[in-house]
Amino acid sequence: MTLGEILSKAAINTLMGMGTVFAVLILISCIIALFRFIPGAQDKLQKKEQIEPIVQSQSTESAIADDVQLVAVIMAAILASKGVGQDALDDAENSPYIVRSIKRKG
Repeated sequence: MTLGEILSKAAINTLMGMGTVFAVLILISCIIALFRFIPGAQDKLQKKEQIEPIVQSQSTESAIADDVQLVAVIMAAILASKGVGQDALDDAENSPYIVRSIKRKG
């Protein structure tokens, strides 16, 4: 290979590498320019969600009743695992365990 051929291949490789870098930089610049449209799209989605009616599957009273039943089942399981007899399950006032509060997470 002559010196001219080597230099021409080096120039082509340099131009291809620099061209690739600039093409990617232009692509990134276009993507960043599109970021200004994102808040508008988010606002439209939030407005659409607010317009749609919210349907509750359970009323408040049935949810409270479900919570009371859940607490009763959990207390029965705790007392059964501790070996407390059926009398303690029937007589809540003399139970060794007392539920002080119920907090719903989520």
